[in-house]
Amino acid sequence: MASGSLRFFFYGTLLASADNPVARDIHRRLGPGRPGTARGTLHAIADPGGWYPALVPGDGEVTGMVHAAGAGFGAADLAVLDAYEGGEYRRVEIAVRCGGERLAAQAYLYDAPLPPGARALPDGDFAGFLSREGRRGYGSPQ
Repeated sequence: MASGSLRFFFYGTLLASADNPVARDIHRRLGPGRPGTARGTLHAIADPGGWYPALVPGDGEVTGMVHAAGAGFGAADLAVLDAYEGGEYRRVEIAVRCGGERLAAQAYLYDAPLPPGARALPDGDFAGFLSREGRRGYGSPQ
C-alpha cells in the first residue's frame, strides 16, 4: 500500500476531533485533513456507547475531512478501521469534493437497515449535530 495513494473520507466518529481511542491512534499515521463533501444522506443513531453516524446513498451533501494515508499506515491499520466500523458498514471508494478538486477516497457506508429512532441530519454534519444537541459520540468518554 503506497503512502499517500490511499485516502479516507471521515464524517463521524473517526474524525480527528472525535475523542475515542481508535480515532486518536489512527490519526498518528494519516496526513493532515482537508475539508470535503460527499453525496449522500446522513443519519445519527443512538447507542449506549454514544451516537454514531450512518452515511447512506442519497442526494444530500455530507461534510467531513479527507486524509491521505501516511508513511506509517499499513494493512494492520486498515484492519483496525474495518473492525471498528463492524459489519454494519462497508468500505467503498467514493467521490469527494475538496475545494474545487474532485478526489477518490475510501468511506464507510452504512450497509444495514436504519434502526428505529435513527435521526436524519439534513445538513449532513454529524459533528455539528453532536455539538448542537450536547450529545456524546460513540466511544468518547462521558
